[in-house]
Amino acid sequence: AAPNMVLPNVHSLGYKAGQSVHRLIEKHQAPEIPSLFEIWEFLKSLPYLYREWWWNLVMQDPVHVLVETTLLLSVLYMLISQRNRDWRQDKNERLQKEEEKALLRQWKQEERVELAPTDIDYGVPQVIVHAVHGRTMDIQQGDDNGQVHTVLNFATNDFLGMSSSTLENDQDGPGVAVKNASREALSKYGCGSCGPRGFYGTIDVHLDLEEAISKFTKTEGAIMYSDGASTVSSTIAAFAKRGDLLVVDDGVYEPILTGVSLSRANVKWFRHNDMDDLRRVLNEIKATDVRLGRKSSDQRRFIVVEGLYKNSGTIVPLAELVALKHEYFYRLIIDESFSFGTLGDTGRGVIEMSGKRYMYDADIVTISLENALGSIGGVTVGNEEVVDHQRLSGAGYCFSASCPPFTASAAIQALSQLESRPELLRRLNEIRVYFHKRLSAEMNGVVPQVLVVTSDEKSPIVFLEVSENAEAVLKDKSLPDDASLLEAVVQECLQNGVAMVSTARHAQDESMGNELPLPAIKLTLSTVHTKKDIDECLSTLRMAVQNVFCL
Repeated sequence: AAPNMVLPNVHSLGYKAGQSVHRLIEKHQAPEIPSLFEIWEFLKSLPYLYREWWWNLVMQDPVHVLVETTLLLSVLYMLISQRNRDWRQDKNERLQKEEEKALLRQWKQEERVELAPTDIDYGVPQVIVHAVHGRTMDIQQGDDNGQVHTVLNFATNDFLGMSSSTLENDQDGPGVAVKNASREALSKYGCGSCGPRGFYGTIDVHLDLEEAISKFTKTEGAIMYSDGASTVSSTIAAFAKRGDLLVVDDGVYEPILTGVSLSRANVKWFRHNDMDDLRRVLNEIKATDVRLGRKSSDQRRFIVVEGLYKNSGTIVPLAELVALKHEYFYRLIIDESFSFGTLGDTGRGVIEMSGKRYMYDADIVTISLENALGSIGGVTVGNEEVVDHQRLSGAGYCFSASCPPFTASAAIQALSQLESRPELLRRLNEIRVYFHKRLSAEMNGVVPQVLVVTSDEKSPIVFLEVSENAEAVLKDKSLPDDASLLEAVVQECLQNGVAMVSTARHAQDESMGNELPLPAIKLTLSTVHTKKDIDECLSTLRMAVQNVFCL
């Protein structure tokens, strides 16, 4: 092949420059410094060498020189002209003092938004929670003129009472041990952690927690995040990238949706807990692979689910899901944030309850520390590769300040309480069984005629939705929509001393492609509840439903 026409000239320039340097050095074989005159003569020869090189280039390829010279001059002109031009020097464009004052006055009066707007209409009275005492909480409503009321707490996710001081007739409840461990850590380490995990933010208790929860779940390792929601969001985005494939249950909650969005991966949705629909989706993907001549190994592929779904209280059919995962060669990401500490014989979640194995049947498992363990943060457990990859790719790990050390100590103590006190899970199951038993008796004529339980009976999160046949038993056929009715029921229950949650208003992005959950009443059961609390809750709920639905 013919050599590039520019290279001989570059070689010629370099060769002649080298000759000049060689002659300069030959005169000084001894380690002597050249004189200033000799250095000056050498520098004076450089323009001549450059001129000769440039002229040879013009003679051999004038078009090339012309194009490059034009481009160089254009770039220099734009840089100089943009730097020197100042539009404020143009008198025709400058504002007069009066015009400046008028614009500033207009911006202050019309454009500037208040830092804390007070005229937002939320549709329902706002509730301020002053304190949570396990089975009760102190609240203040917007129309109470500052009065604080104590109500029964069926609204928080403190499933095992780790955030509570005592259990019923037990002055040595798990919450006491958790609080004592937090106080000791606060006295030893102080409050803050001073930075992200990778930059002076790792304290020994963070590593102790990772080791403890890895040992508890029988996995190779664990990585701790500073926020429960960002745990699953960061984990999904760390493994799935643009061009990869996520097959996601359309009933997942907001942090998973955030992770799916951040990943920029291709997304396929299947109907909530419908394994037949999941098989259909997987078969469609397989058929597309055959049509395009694409191997399944050409992209990373994940199935994403929750163990216990926050937005519905249902439990994933893990046995069927794992069978499909192995059949179609997918990796499984499962979020056990609400099932960890509540399901399984020892509280290891739906994986234990289904008789499956970490790292084999479930490749990546995320767990929030903010529910059953009563702390702050979250962890992802798995094999060594899963954990180490996130230490450089998990956004929440790399860029967020790590948890205060005392929260890690609280989680370690809560995990110890879960291991050493199996009666916590037994009591939670007793409360759950009693609730469903009393629900049928106390809510006779209301359930299932007006409200129907849509959550799993093994779930400590109970969802009540409006029955499809409710209209047939209602006396007033002109009642408002289901969302408004359920919100009214929850507000009346709160006025009568029982706090629960209405899921009627969901601020989710419908463009994601998943189904928004139906309006429902959500009640959360805990070991700190008593049978008397359950009876009072159901009695209050029955009266509120009868009043609102005009039964």
